[in-house]
Amino acid sequence: MTIRKSWILAVLVVIATVFAYSYISTGKKRITKNKGETIKVALVEVVKNKQLPLTVDASGQLKAKNTFDLYSEVTGVLKTEKKEFRTGTIYRKGEMMIRIDNTEAKAQLLSQRSDFMNTVTSILPDIKMEFPTEFKKWENYLKDFEIEKSIKPLPEFSSDKEKYFVSGKKIFTQYYSIKNLEARYAKYNLRAPFNGIVTQSNINPGGLVRSGQKIGVFSNMDIFELDVSVKASDAGHIAIGDEVDIFSHDGQKVSIGKITRINTAIDLNSQTVAVFIETKGKALKAGMYLDVEIQSDPVESALLISRNILHNNTFIYLVEDSALVEKEINAVKFNKKTVLVDNLNDGDNLVVRNVSGAYPGMKVIPKKNK
Repeated sequence: MTIRKSWILAVLVVIATVFAYSYISTGKKRITKNKGETIKVALVEVVKNKQLPLTVDASGQLKAKNTFDLYSEVTGVLKTEKKEFRTGTIYRKGEMMIRIDNTEAKAQLLSQRSDFMNTVTSILPDIKMEFPTEFKKWENYLKDFEIEKSIKPLPEFSSDKEKYFVSGKKIFTQYYSIKNLEARYAKYNLRAPFNGIVTQSNINPGGLVRSGQKIGVFSNMDIFELDVSVKASDAGHIAIGDEVDIFSHDGQKVSIGKITRINTAIDLNSQTVAVFIETKGKALKAGMYLDVEIQSDPVESALLISRNILHNNTFIYLVEDSALVEKEINAVKFNKKTVLVDNLNDGDNLVVRNVSGAYPGMKVIPKKNK
């Protein structure tokens, strides 16, 4: 009896095992089948093209547009002025910046003018005899001559004979010698050519200044120039005269400017083009690093999309008849996080979030992105 019960129990176990195996296998097949039939949701937005501004981003260092290295062309002791020529000193246009002792040069100039006056005086009798009609103009020239003032132009000659006569008396030689001394004498005083600031000073009051010595650097703080590098691919979107918005690194708008120059040569290492922007503003200081947005002509019918939904940087997915359709884009401009495209049609259902395992023809459930 015991053996019989054992056999019955064994048969029941085998039958139960077969049924269990059959049930599990059927369940796996059902799960696999259901999994294969799962249709994923695709978030979409309806394309609506519009006119969009085209901006080119760049950054660079601000510099004073007019900056001059100042050199002395004469030798002498630097005199002390009300404003000392030191770094940070501001001068208005025409204000005295540098005054070098000119005592010796002035004495030499006055001596030359005196000699010239004596020479003109000595030829008056000959002019009265040889050129009686021209005597009056030379007499008036002599009367108006002042040793302390710049020499006046010589009277006009009425004939070659008169000119040759005056030349023979070395009037021309002395006249141009004085003009040369006057030009050199003017170099002992240096006035500000524009409103600006001393950005470098290499001299001290009372010190000896030598000819050819660098005095310092003077910069115009009214007008600045920003030198930025633009990608070669973006250079075709900008032109001289385009308006530029200028920002500090914290995103604050500090000024506006205009493109004044564009270098046509491309830097071989960085593949960028140098663009020069002129600007001005109280908040600007030479040496600042600034960001710019160059405003170019707008694109008439375009859409700005996220770069995250690009595939191989060349195409996106649309949904048509509940299936994914591959669409190659025409990129007008790539930005850091977005891309401007102009070949999508109004009404297209653009997939705005990547679908896992996406492929052309894949069935999806389109759902509008809120």
